[in-house]
Amino acid sequence: MDGSEEPPKLQLSSEQSSNFGPPFDRRDADLIIRSCDQVDFHVHKAILGIASVAFEDMFTAPGQEQNESVVNLAEDSKTLHHLLTAIYPVDFSIPETFEEYLPLLAACQKYQIDSTAGYIRSLLKERRPPLFTPSSSFRAYGIASRYHLKEALLAARLTLECHMEFHTCAGDLHYISGADLFRLWQYRTKCITAAKDCIYHWQMIGNEDDASACCSALVNVGKYDTKGLQFVPRWWHRHFLHRAANQPSPKTITDRKAFEHALKMHRTLSGCEIRVDNTICAAIEARLKIAIDQVSIWLSCPFQRDLLIWIDRIDRSISTSPFRQLNASS
Repeated sequence: MDGSEEPPKLQLSSEQSSNFGPPFDRRDADLIIRSCDQVDFHVHKAILGIASVAFEDMFTAPGQEQNESVVNLAEDSKTLHHLLTAIYPVDFSIPETFEEYLPLLAACQKYQIDSTAGYIRSLLKERRPPLFTPSSSFRAYGIASRYHLKEALLAARLTLECHMEFHTCAGDLHYISGADLFRLWQYRTKCITAAKDCIYHWQMIGNEDDASACCSALVNVGKYDTKGLQFVPRWWHRHFLHRAANQPSPKTITDRKAFEHALKMHRTLSGCEIRVDNTICAAIEARLKIAIDQVSIWLSCPFQRDLLIWIDRIDRSISTSPFRQLNASS
């Protein structure tokens, strides 16, 4: 914990509260942690201190009185229950929604419980069906951004599959701060640029006559090396560029049904006899994914505004995160 920050002090509380119950009601507990909704959990300092650097510093900080036995925390009882069952040798209370997962990850980050955070993220990644979906991506982005979690980038990528218009995300706007919404728009703009640059890379090399000739010729779809992909028919190029302008997700840009429809229309209107199936979409999607994965996003921080959190494809440990030292209440 940052030496410039004084850890929260244990304190007695006179507010009326209720006990959570088993397994957090043992008589040999030496500490009560109280949630923001006034629910008490009877716990053991030794266990919390082993699991959390923040709690260990809290218990050993100078000036802490040993006979004080209650500490008030900012988290609600549901989040604390999930957190404690992940720390204690009891059955883990697995969150059911991303609205429960994200506050739990934020608590792990806040109290520096790194190994538990890694375990929770592995559960979230393996969850089927996935909790993060395009339909809920704007809400997930807002919540993850509020807690300064790297899951904000995962959610931001899913928003690319949707139109960023008022009728699309109006119901979730109250989850997103103005600053985070602006950052999402900037991220989307950078993704559109990256996708278009990637598609331009495959633009036909040569004059219009060459383009027409290539369009009516047989197309080899068996090999997709970089040079081969540069020689794509002009209408493919326009089709993918048009889709990238509205929904710059690799998945939506190369949507198979949309490609088949465009191919059918091209044959009908131009009389072109090009013979190709939509397997070309898989190759273009893979290239687009590489380009989009390289786009980062800014996240706000209450202590260091304009600090860039660089979140890339490598699953880095929270212990190396610039937010590891933050102990702010969410």
